[in-house]
Amino acid sequence: MPAAKTNPKILVIDDDDDLRYSLKRVFSSKHYDVFEADSGEAGIKVAEAKKPDVILLDNRMGGMSGIEALQHLRGINPHTMIILMTAYGTTQTTIEAMKFGAFDYIMKPFDLKKILALTEAAVAASGDLVRASKGESKRGISQEDVDGGIIGSSAAMQDVFKMIGQVAASEVTVMITGESGTGKELIARSIYQNSLRSQKPYIAVNCAAIPENLIESELFGHEKGSFTGATSQRIGKFELCDGGTIFLDEIGDMALTTQTKILRALQEGEIQRVGSSETIKVDVRMLAATNKPLEAMVKEKTFREDLYYRLNVVRIQLPPLRERMEDVPLLVEFALKRLAAESKAHVNSISPEALAVLQKYNWPGNVRELENMIYRSAVMAQSETILVKDLPAELLAAVGANAAGKTSPSDGDEDVEGASAPAGAAAEINQNAVSPISLGMDSFDAAYQALRADQGENILERAEREFIQCALRESGGKQVKAAQILGITRATLRKRIDQYDLGT
Repeated sequence: MPAAKTNPKILVIDDDDDLRYSLKRVFSSKHYDVFEADSGEAGIKVAEAKKPDVILLDNRMGGMSGIEALQHLRGINPHTMIILMTAYGTTQTTIEAMKFGAFDYIMKPFDLKKILALTEAAVAASGDLVRASKGESKRGISQEDVDGGIIGSSAAMQDVFKMIGQVAASEVTVMITGESGTGKELIARSIYQNSLRSQKPYIAVNCAAIPENLIESELFGHEKGSFTGATSQRIGKFELCDGGTIFLDEIGDMALTTQTKILRALQEGEIQRVGSSETIKVDVRMLAATNKPLEAMVKEKTFREDLYYRLNVVRIQLPPLRERMEDVPLLVEFALKRLAAESKAHVNSISPEALAVLQKYNWPGNVRELENMIYRSAVMAQSETILVKDLPAELLAAVGANAAGKTSPSDGDEDVEGASAPAGAAAEINQNAVSPISLGMDSFDAAYQALRADQGENILERAEREFIQCALRESGGKQVKAAQILGITRATLRKRIDQYDLGT
């Protein structure tokens, strides 16, 4: 008789009781066998006993972190797929999650349909591994911090971070493509810092910045007297980088003669200094980047086809900033924090209106242009907050604002509705920022004044408590429905109920 079909086994490791309860109900209704643990240490014991097909693992818990638990869990059963869950989506966490073998990475709060689909895919992948008997999954290696500056919680950037984690520990050549200013060199450095060569040299070379008659000497070195001006022997970047990683930025600007020597270095692992017949062996991992269309250049015979295929083993395509505008607030915050750390400006925030303007701009110069604009606006700001009036006039003009006609209601104050405000797009932004609820402003003003009169209490906390009580009354005391009315999770609602001692 064929063996009875068993349900897939899911293990949820999270210190949030409500989240574990919710996920258990959802997965049980889909005919999964669900197990729980409230810490990484407890989860490891359950995983050893139950050998789950999929583990949903929280990253921030008391005691062992999710990344630490992930490394232990990967050694228990190579067929188990692990999905890391977190409300704190940092670049390094995403990279490390993929580097240490996570199946995927999901940000909280997440849609139940999304987590179900992701789990189903993980269950299928686990089944494929079992049937194919592929053996142990690749383990991760060192935990080097990435260089600061790769910022993004958008889906597009999360995919980039995952790819970094997947390729970093290998020796594969990586081609990084994207428009100017998208951060290609930061991606290259991140791959290096998470690689097995992270303790070896890393050298970045901007091929577009070196004259054609000097690029070969720069890369491969030269012998004394090999050309006019060669008054002594020079060691090239490839030799200096032996055992490490070399990053060739703007490789599309390299001459065909130099491309030939790069190809030899890749294929044979050897170079020759200019003016020498001696072959020198080098062990270098190569990363390359360009903002040029190499495929078209290959057709035009301006870029070697064989070199193109040697470089393009794995491609990481960086999205332009205009395609991930949800990352603009994070990038602005990062730029302001870096300014503060460098003590270059007194500014520490940006007004919502100014941020809205930034999110309407097309950013042809991408992240680099955004950072430069923040620095410029911080210098112009007269307070600790960047206001609309502090933004460059050309940026306001580009989004339709009439910079010349923009005035401020008072010295240093932000434009507000009802006062003299920027014309064009900036005024449109202020109007769009008005919540539908503010249409009943008289009643809100009255509520504010009533709360303001009560000097012994925090206004926001009092208002929050009142809204929660209203929602609970409307829902008949049903917390799930009340949370939906308020637009928060049930777990958040329960914390607020305890905080304000509402006892429902």
